[in-house]
Order: sequence, then structure tokens, then C-alpha cells
Amino acid sequence: MKRFLLNIFTIMAAMAVLTACRTDYTKNAVERARTYALNNLKGLSDNQQNFIRFTQPEIYENIIYPRYVIPLDAGNSGHIEVDDVRRFPVAPEHDLMHSCVVWSPPDLGAKVVVVGEGERSLMFWEPYRVIVKRYDPGDTGLKSATSAASAFVRNNMPYLTTSELNRVRFDNPETIYTRLPVDPDEPEQNELTSWEEYLNERDGKTADASPYTQLSLMWPADDPMQCIVVTGFSKSGTFASWKLRTAELMEVSKLDGARLTREEIDAIPKTIPARTLVFPAQSDPTRNPFDRPGYEKSPEGGSFVFH
Repeated sequence: MKRFLLNIFTIMAAMAVLTACRTDYTKNAVERARTYALNNLKGLSDNQQNFIRFTQPEIYENIIYPRYVIPLDAGNSGHIEVDDVRRFPVAPEHDLMHSCVVWSPPDLGAKVVVVGEGERSLMFWEPYRVIVKRYDPGDTGLKSATSAASAFVRNNMPYLTTSELNRVRFDNPETIYTRLPVDPDEPEQNELTSWEEYLNERDGKTADASPYTQLSLMWPADDPMQCIVVTGFSKSGTFASWKLRTAELMEVSKLDGARLTREEIDAIPKTIPARTLVFPAQSDPTRNPFDRPGYEKSPEGGSFVFH
């Protein structure tokens, strides 16, 4: 009996030691961020300081680079043989991450962001900057339209110079309401089958009779008398649901003659979708080794609420 009790006690002691060895690096990082913010950020009211002092923050993070490891069975040479570089062993829990500890104090109109770097578990995380930042909702429609237009130009206008292609790739375009001689690619009315027409009639669905609005994206060309114009159409009056139609290396005078006036732009009915703040979603620590930057799919960024 005594031996049995001794074995039980030994097992419980071992479990207690193993549990005690598990460190909550997130809690330690948050406390370092809290201290850093209170010591370095001036001009906050007592109420705002107490908000940082006593409330739990959010953590926004994104990967800097993944951690690669050499397995223990690699031999004395430290070399391993893989049939594909993407199969090189990884250790996601040790990825180097750019992590920000964020509070939203009352009556500040912005977020207090403590910026730092460390491993994914927030082990070795150290703050190096604190900023007060206002996160404005992004125009996702314009961003999607710009991305599509940039890719279309780079893939279909090889006669552009390298500097022009780089300008399209990296610079933000000018957005213009235009009346260029380009027709929208409207679907044919007879595309619906009889069954689909019956279902639409039964459900009370009608065709969208909203007028098309022509919107163009413009980048300057090397020749100051020319510009790169990508034209598309939208029924929302904005770049939401904008569909690309054509791209052209155009004379500036032609584009200027096709610009709508301010009165004409104000008269266009606009359906502006609700904008929301989009933060990166938390990186998946169990990511597949194929999901790494430079391959088919890059690891996604992240944010999570720390409780």
C-alpha cells in the first residue's frame, strides 16, 4: 500500500512540475507592453491610463519569416535530403512575428499600439515603439479594382517601358469618372432558361435596372502627353463591384475631354457598402510546410483577442 501511495505521489509531483514549466508568454508580453506604454506615452488622461493599466488588449500580428529547423536525425553533417525545398522542416511555434499589443482607450478616437517582435508564442517579445494610430476603414472596392487593373496592364501591355510597368505595379492610380467610347459588357437578356425565369418570377426577383457608371484608373506614362488608362463599369456608382473592360495608352488630351464634371459626378446615384476595419487574421500555427511566402500560398496574417 505504501509503495502504491508513493507511486501516486511521484506521478502527481511530476505532473505538477510539468505544469509549472509551462509559461504563459502572452501574459508576460502584455505586461511588458503595458509598462512600456505607460512609461513612454504622454498626454493621456487618468481614465485612459487606467484603461491601459487594468484592461486586456488585443494583439495584432503578422509573420516576418518562418522558422526552419534541422531535425535531430540529420547526422553529424547537419544536412538533410528533401525532394522539394518546400518540404524543408519547419517549426511554426518559433516563427519570428511582428506583434502589436493594442488598447482602445475611451475618448481618444484612436488606438494605442505597442509595437514589438518575438516568436509566435510571444517568447522573447520586446517592445520598441508605442504609437497612437487611427485605423480608418479601407476602400476594399478600390483596392480590388486597382489590383485587377495593375495585373491586367502588366500582362497585356508588354510595349510599356519598365518604369511605366513599375509605376502601374507600385503607385496608386488616379480615379476618374469618365465617358470614354467604351460599352459595358452587359449580359444578354436571353441567357436565363425558362426554369430560371420562372424561379425569378416566383421569388419576385427582377433584373437590376441600375445604370452603369464608367470609372477609370489612370497612371502617368513616361511621355508627359500620354497616360495609362484602365476603364471599367460599376452599377454602384463606386468601385464596389467594378468590372474591368479595357486598358489603353492614351493621350492626356483625350482623357481630359472625357472627364465628367463635378455636377455630373454628384448626380450619379452611389451605393456605398459599409466599410469595416479589416485586421489580419491570426496566423495558423499548424500551417502546412507548403504554405510559405514565395510558393503557392503565403501564410495569412493575424489578430486575436487576448482574454
